[in-house]
Amino acid sequence: MNYDLNYVKDRREELLSSIKKRFLTPPIENPVDRLIELNELIKKTRGSVDELRHKRNTISKKFAESKGNNDDKENERKNVREIMQQIKTIEEEIAKYEDEAKNLFLWLPNVISQGAPEGKDDTENIEIRKVGEIKKKDFVIKNHIDIGQERGLLDMENAAKIAGSRFVFIRGKLVQLELALEMYSIEKITSKGYTPIIPPFMIRRDIYGGIAHMATFEDALYKVTGVEEEGEEERFLISTTEHPMIAQYSNETIPEEELPIKMVGISPAFRKEAGAHGKDTKGIFRLHQFNQTEQIVLCKPEDSNRFHEEMLENIEEIWKELRIPYRVVECSTGDMGVRDVKQYDIEAYLYSQEKYREVGSFDNTTDWISRRLNIKYIDKKGNKDYVYTLDGTGLPMQRTMIAIMDAYQQKDGTIIVPEVLRKYTGFNEI
Repeated sequence: MNYDLNYVKDRREELLSSIKKRFLTPPIENPVDRLIELNELIKKTRGSVDELRHKRNTISKKFAESKGNNDDKENERKNVREIMQQIKTIEEEIAKYEDEAKNLFLWLPNVISQGAPEGKDDTENIEIRKVGEIKKKDFVIKNHIDIGQERGLLDMENAAKIAGSRFVFIRGKLVQLELALEMYSIEKITSKGYTPIIPPFMIRRDIYGGIAHMATFEDALYKVTGVEEEGEEERFLISTTEHPMIAQYSNETIPEEELPIKMVGISPAFRKEAGAHGKDTKGIFRLHQFNQTEQIVLCKPEDSNRFHEEMLENIEEIWKELRIPYRVVECSTGDMGVRDVKQYDIEAYLYSQEKYREVGSFDNTTDWISRRLNIKYIDKKGNKDYVYTLDGTGLPMQRTMIAIMDAYQQKDGTIIVPEVLRKYTGFNEI
């Protein structure tokens, strides 16, 4: 885990402003100034240790060359023992300072983009555009829960019996529809130059602390319990595909010519949904286990804005081909993730709810992650700097299926398969 206190000193005002604009509650009154203070304390105490070590070495050298009597030698031994104890005490003090500094540094949010709309939550997000026509139906649209259970496509009852709430058995042709969405999104994103990857589904604690804001996020994670392998730390199930995809580059320096690195991952994700009590408790919109594809880019700083827009365009193309109405919003400062300097969301129109619901997020996290995981690039002159990292949803499978079950539902209860998916499903309707 890497942390840079000089960065805090250089960005003091921007960090203080970011904390305020995000409506965050700091662990202490002023974590930024405390980090600056800790930086000076660590430097000062390390200097004291260096002076004591120099003093000890001088005495030891004098002792080795001394021809004095035994009393003089015993006094010198005593002085060395006292100095060693002083060093130990100060090093313990430094360790406490460093531990406090590390925890506060990892708490810090990213610096917000100057153009980000200020607001407390998603009600103050800014609509960028709406795409697609919301068609009037001459019948009442059944929600995905009712039609899924009537048709034997969704089974929440038996899932709850064996795993608890917010789990589901997906059955029959709906399974094939989900697999079709996975193949379709992977194929589309890969065609844009992204390398497909299936990552590990677990991450060690020390790595997760660098890629996620654990102070606000750990409650959402599932910890893997049981006997760990000797010398290994506790692990967590991944909560999104992006985390292992970026973390694989921790403590690496990437040659400039290898950038950008563009990946599309596919995996399940696991979330406790802590803080989401009472929200979407029925159905498959907000599950503890869901499947997704995800876009990831590692690039040079000057290219990050371009790739942020590119990832959004990639997925807008998918929603257009699915022919489901959607809108794009720019997230307010209080709604965006604490790692993000700028965030877009895509929201698909759900006919059964008569409103737009989030089906994708697109985040420019600049060097927030790379600074913590020590991911750098080196140019041809040998200069090093932190890479910028970006992530953007490909498709969240369960939420996309809800949108399809709404938009393509027929009066007789059948569901037409979107044309772009039929080559994967092998059938036209469910």
